[in-house]
Amino acid sequence: MDPKEQFDRQAKYYANSSTFSSGLSLDLLSKLIRDKKFSKGLDIGTGSGFTAFEISKNCTSVDAIDISTGMLGEANRIKNERKIKNVNFKIGYSEDLDYEDKSFDLITCRTSAHHFKDIKKAINEIERVINNDGSIYIIDTITSDQKILNNWHQKIELIRDKSHTKNYSLMEWRNYFEASGLNLLETYQTRVNMNLEDWMERSGTSKSDKEVIRHEYDKASNKIKKFFGIEKIDDDFKFYWPVGLFYLKKY
Repeated sequence: MDPKEQFDRQAKYYANSSTFSSGLSLDLLSKLIRDKKFSKGLDIGTGSGFTAFEISKNCTSVDAIDISTGMLGEANRIKNERKIKNVNFKIGYSEDLDYEDKSFDLITCRTSAHHFKDIKKAINEIERVINNDGSIYIIDTITSDQKILNNWHQKIELIRDKSHTKNYSLMEWRNYFEASGLNLLETYQTRVNMNLEDWMERSGTSKSDKEVIRHEYDKASNKIKKFFGIEKIDDDFKFYWPVGLFYLKKY
């Protein structure tokens, strides 16, 4: 499925989700930039705009881009409700950023990279538009290098959301960064805690696919359940995906 179609359809669910409006990874980002000031910021794959709103506290101005008009409609609604003046939302693509070289001194990308069709090109574009001393924070759900865990994770994601491309492991991310002109300075690990029913509802998963996923969670091996924190609670499951936060600069 085209990610644009997926997120246009489900925009209101994401806008009302505490997973995106708050959460451990957003708290961590906020702490890392708390005492820093930036001129121009860019948030890539902004969705409903929650990361853009957070970094706007530390930036003179923020551009925030997404491929989904539905998502940007929700972002503008929340922006107006919060009376935020220094964030500009527009359609934009991670693999083809419509900005001149060295345009920004802060770039963020939170919980969207696993939908990018060409992650290498997206990273190269980030390297192109960040200025020489700019800061980059890429945050995304990550997976394991162990084949059994990795395969199960990718399978579940694709059943739940047909616009999903791939979750990358820490090793894969590091390899992508090494191949670019970006220097990985720090790696932080956290997690996103979720309930299965809410997670599936947010993406508009079909009734039949929901049943398949519930069955996969129920029959998952102890190794899978331990790694992803899967626990059955009444008729639902709670679990978490690991999250990586990568702080980068140009070499």
